[in-house]
Amino acid sequence: MGYLSLESHLPPSHAPLLPPGDYFSITDTQASDGNFLLHHFISNYVKADQNVVLVGLAGILVHYTMVGRKLAINLATARTKGNFYFVDGLTQLTDYAAPNKDHIARPAEPKPLASGPPSRTIPAPPPPIVLCYSPKLADFYRVLEDLIKNTVSKNSKGPTGQERQLCLILDDLSVLLNCGWSCRDVLALVRYLKLLVSQHNGTLITLVHADGVMAEEPSQDGLVKGVLYEADYILDVRGLDSGGSRDVHGQLSMLHGPGYLLRQRSGQVKENEWPALTLHYKILDNNVEVFAKGYSSGVL
Repeated sequence: MGYLSLESHLPPSHAPLLPPGDYFSITDTQASDGNFLLHHFISNYVKADQNVVLVGLAGILVHYTMVGRKLAINLATARTKGNFYFVDGLTQLTDYAAPNKDHIARPAEPKPLASGPPSRTIPAPPPPIVLCYSPKLADFYRVLEDLIKNTVSKNSKGPTGQERQLCLILDDLSVLLNCGWSCRDVLALVRYLKLLVSQHNGTLITLVHADGVMAEEPSQDGLVKGVLYEADYILDVRGLDSGGSRDVHGQLSMLHGPGYLLRQRSGQVKENEWPALTLHYKILDNNVEVFAKGYSSGVL
């Protein structure tokens, strides 16, 4: 699978996959990149022959393909099989970029009624009300909605007949703010995607930058707080408080989100089923070592 030392610390109910219907929010800083967690989840889902939709807002397909080779997965083969899709987010959201012909956002065409005169038509379903203020994000949502529905309908069952799980990943929500979309619109997109994915036995994973310096910007601070409020699980990647180290590259905090805590209070989740904890990690060329504080190879 992905990184074996990380696997044992993730929610165990559907290991090596994540619990369906939940939202995992990854927060990191510019100095401590949390992308290694995205690679871990992509690897696990692809190797388990599940459905993955990766929306690249900061990374390109070539990057993920090269990292995938180091983790012994072939994304090109997965794309051919139809259970891995890469969507170039910025191509969908800008007018000046070359259109992605596979997943281009097209205005919905009216469909004729099944019965009655040929001239009668029914309008396309309206976009989510909150996204009406941002037509580009509404079109972007439609693209992902159609792609997810098509993926699930074509690849709903695995080779053994078991229902496949879906994983939707957005690799950097902060890019949307930098491109000019408001915090309100980005959070609305996240909420609708969370609902959409949960309806298709899926898990939503997003990454957002949570630097202390960025907290001075109201939009960035609001985005971070908003996604954390929506999350069921929070994975926070930070640098060491003591500074850099040769044997420890940073710390990974695994926290309960509001969604998890609500289920815990209602008795749907046992109190100690998945304890929150903080670990240290070290990034290697084709692996990431995760270990308890004070247990790095340099110390032992």
